Amino acid sequence: MRSRIFLPKTIIFFLLLLCSCGDEGLIDPHGETTLPPPETRGFQAIDLPTAPGSAWTYRNVDTNQEFTVRVEGTRDISGTTHRQLTISELTTGEPDQFSVEAVDHLAANAYYLRIETEFFDGFSFPIFATYFSKTHRALTESAFDMYLPDFDNPGFLSISHRKHFPPRRLWDFPLEVGKEWVVFEKTAGIPVTVTRYVVSDNERVTVPAGSYTTYVVHEEVVYGDSPEPSVFLISPPAIYWIAPAVGVVQYRYSRYRAVDEPLSQTFALKSVHLPAPNAD
Repeated sequence: MRSRIFLPKTIIFFLLLLCSCGDEGLIDPHGETTLPPPETRGFQAIDLPTAPGSAWTYRNVDTNQEFTVRVEGTRDISGTTHRQLTISELTTGEPDQFSVEAVDHLAANAYYLRIETEFFDGFSFPIFATYFSKTHRALTESAFDMYLPDFDNPGFLSISHRKHFPPRRLWDFPLEVGKEWVVFEKTAGIPVTVTRYVVSDNERVTVPAGSYTTYVVHEEVVYGDSPEPSVFLISPPAIYWIAPAVGVVQYRYSRYRAVDEPLSQTFALKSVHLPAPNAD
């Protein structure tokens, strides 16, 4: 069972001030000005809003806990400007408390923290922010900020900035039924491969934010229990319902590792804020 850590909001704010950093070595925007015209078939990069100020609030359909993701700020990652996607705390209903319970945010079922070549198994440390770039071909996540225990100050958390090796191809444009791509693949040590594929482009889904016609994308994780070729599929797959001009309106994943009993979680879009005009 995942642990939940609570700290006063004033402490977290102080930690953020200590751990934040300014833009460093930023270069020109990363290709979003060369997106294809809207008449191109399929779900194109321009159909996925990523403009600064965009925000999406999701609600857990079972627990009613909520969190918000927001595009704000930029950072240089390996010489390329990336936009920052911050992830808020989960609401807890308790005053002056900050829940940093791990939330698998829209990517690879929490395969984030590595110790040497292997993913850390047994506890998913919460993600504070991710960093992405977008071109007409793909949206790629290259780095992330993670809450980690501060061993010099027990009971406190610090933010650790880390890069993905390799970067993660979260969305491969255009989305079309039957399309499949590798999000990322790890071959060192225990092999892990994450694959996404489009199963539908006309599924109607209703969430608190409204009713949308969506593309449905499944994500599968293949996890090898040894460096040998024998592998097994971790199931059920994560599922994403994504609507043009809105983004992901619902997603479902299972909290698990190779030996855990799956626990399904579904988050539905409660509200969305997109800057006007949308020049993304």
